Amino acid sequence: MTFSALARQALSVPLEKKKRWVEKEYTNWVATLPCVACGLEDDTIVAHHLKHRHAPHGGGGVGLKANDFLTMPLCYTCHTKAHSGDADVLDWQADFIFKTLDKAFRHGIMEYNKRRYMFGEDLDD
Repeated sequence: MTFSALARQALSVPLEKKKRWVEKEYTNWVATLPCVACGLEDDTIVAHHLKHRHAPHGGGGVGLKANDFLTMPLCYTCHTKAHSGDADVLDWQADFIFKTLDKAFRHGIMEYNKRRYMFGEDLDD
């Protein structure tokens, strides 16, 4: 089959709509952590979803919220800064999310389940 035939075939198959990973228990847990930007511990902490320049990598986009595992704890002040475009918060979002995920795995909030291969399964795919 030629490339153009493959391209036509691929274009005729409808793409499945992306589904967000939504987990309210996880975002509620994230909101119990200290603010990852300034360290504040109070009742204004919220689970802030990945935004702005990083949004296309998180399943979000214009008018779309990122997956719930791409959240970080921010206090009211830092959350307001993030939504106002403050680079001091936005430029560090990936690092903040990695730190939050690290805590989640270390505390057993999230778990990694290693894939098990069946006998005879082709491992080269």
